[in-house]
Amino acid sequence: MKRFLSILTLIIVLCVLGAGTAGDAQASTITIGMMSSLDVIPYVLIRELGLDAEYGFTLNLETFTSARDRDAAFQVGELDGVLTDYIGVCIYQNAGFDVRITGITDGDYSLMAGKATGITALSQVRGRSIAISENTLIEYTLDKILEHNGMAGADVDKQIVPRIPDRLELLRSGQIDLGLMPEPFATLGLSGGAVQLATANEYGLYPAVSAFSMQAISGKEQAIQALYKAYNEAVSYMNQTDIGVYEALVIQTVGYPADMAGHIALKPFRLSTLPPPGDVQEAIAWASAKGLCSLDLSYDQLTYNVY
Repeated sequence: MKRFLSILTLIIVLCVLGAGTAGDAQASTITIGMMSSLDVIPYVLIRELGLDAEYGFTLNLETFTSARDRDAAFQVGELDGVLTDYIGVCIYQNAGFDVRITGITDGDYSLMAGKATGITALSQVRGRSIAISENTLIEYTLDKILEHNGMAGADVDKQIVPRIPDRLELLRSGQIDLGLMPEPFATLGLSGGAVQLATANEYGLYPAVSAFSMQAISGKEQAIQALYKAYNEAVSYMNQTDIGVYEALVIQTVGYPADMAGHIALKPFRLSTLPPPGDVQEAIAWASAKGLCSLDLSYDQLTYNVY
């Protein structure tokens, strides 16, 4: 009988320890949804350099070809966090999905004119057509660039074209005058003869962010803190290392054509932190004017400090 009780006790202890190990592994595993773009590079480098293991967490990256699919996976709990933007987080909050901005990311958006339009300066875009996605980061960025140049969104003819590859093709074929493109589409457009008029970063516009659900933050805050330490180490590596060392990874990650090898240049990336309150409030004001969220949303409701 004593032998039976000893064996039973051992089984119970092993089960408890096994459950604890599984729980620890789950709490230290972070799954992030993203789309191919420049801001993905530090996250891919975290895995490439083994920084997730070094900092005691496991990073899973899920790449999506559409924001709709990414958001659907996020909302059903398949993702802990996403690379998104101010407008996206405003929309999440408006839908009752508690998502918080936890970091900034780096990427740029180029406003360009088709090669046959004769447009060579921003002062010439009034009344011209531009392909955009409606109520998104792209439209927000366009409106802010125009605002910096004494114009409003209504001063251009916005044509709603959801897919970026379709917008690029319309620009290339002369069916649309203007395009606002992220990488790699910006480079593809410029290499086809389009004329760059402005970039978002020129006007201090950095609306892309990383964000996590409060459910994930509550259960994995320690791992998320470790993620940003690893992110900043990856950024330091990028900024201090010749791009030739990791250019193949950039080409694969962002989706540049293979013949771009040897021709890719990256601006220095910033260390991650929370975005400035003023930038977030501007996005809330824009989104609320579009009916996408309440103007009453506050900076504290949209952010969470894990640093």
